[in-house]
Amino acid sequence: MSAPLLRVFDSFDVAERARNALILAGLLPEAIELRPPEDDGGPVEGNFLIDLEEKPTPANDDPQRQTPQAELRTPVSRATYVMMVSATDEQQARQAAQVLDSFGALDSGERLAKRAQSP
Repeated sequence: MSAPLLRVFDSFDVAERARNALILAGLLPEAIELRPPEDDGGPVEGNFLIDLEEKPTPANDDPQRQTPQAELRTPVSRATYVMMVSATDEQQARQAAQVLDSFGALDSGERLAKRAQSP
């Protein structure tokens, strides 16, 4: 058995599509673990302090507006879904890595490098 692959996704929908593609590629569902955010106060988009200063309030018919009376946008989780894939051998690990790469998943090293480059 090879070392588990860990990848980070910005979107649950994309992570779920990647999981389904891994299963279609022959991995067992039990070999794929998708972890949702563990912290309610995690990184989200929709913070009212930022939104009110930097962007106008969405129109009443905008799907980003929570209610007609709301000033807040619906929060969107970012980069908080972690997938762990336990491949049975190196060939399966390479295949899983290709599938995950095709969905834009980042490994922890890539994510840390991007974070270090941002101002």
